[in-house]
Amino acid sequence: MQLYNKMDKQSIESKINVIAKYFADKQPENITFIDADTYDYELFTLYEKWNQLVSAEEFADYFSYIDKLWELLANWKPDDVESIQTKRQIVELAKKHLTKAIRNNKFMEKQEILNGISKELKSLSSETPYELSCAVDCYADDYDEDSIRALIYKWNQSGNKDFNELFPITAKLVLELKKVNDGIERSKEEYATIISLAEEALAEIQNYRVLCHGINEKKKQ
Repeated sequence: MQLYNKMDKQSIESKINVIAKYFADKQPENITFIDADTYDYELFTLYEKWNQLVSAEEFADYFSYIDKLWELLANWKPDDVESIQTKRQIVELAKKHLTKAIRNNKFMEKQEILNGISKELKSLSSETPYELSCAVDCYADDYDEDSIRALIYKWNQSGNKDFNELFPITAKLVLELKKVNDGIERSKEEYATIISLAEEALAEIQNYRVLCHGINEKKKQ
């Protein structure tokens, strides 16, 4: 018997995804009562742990397809001969859950990248013109994986919509940073303009995140 003590939300989701993949990879006719009995218990255990750890979110709402799949498993009795339609429904629900999970994971990856960019923009926005003149290479280079340019590259490599098209102000900021990163001292006013542009870029990123979060919540409903 597996123990699920001390699980966090992510590990519960991971276990549920494993169960979903098991059924998604099954031919409907090969699903048996043993499968139903085994994973009915597994899902019940995960359900109990979810309610202990994530009481703010209903299990049935967060795992809507799995909740329906679980009901089919729980209603399967030892002497029953389940119809092929029911078995197909189990497979279909598992596949729908996995599709939703992949979409949510992609959303979370996007949020992590935007979090990183926002952190850099906040730091840049808090600089004085003199401080920026001494640290412009830190913001303009892409050697650090947490730098703005490196994170933008990661965004584009992840198959998202072109970053420069979505965030023109941030793209303009990156160009300005590259321009002044040539070892030539600029005026106080020019550095101040870049700092102001960073503030606008931060607002641009934050507005997108709010919009994106709203759209993702609608998709969950």
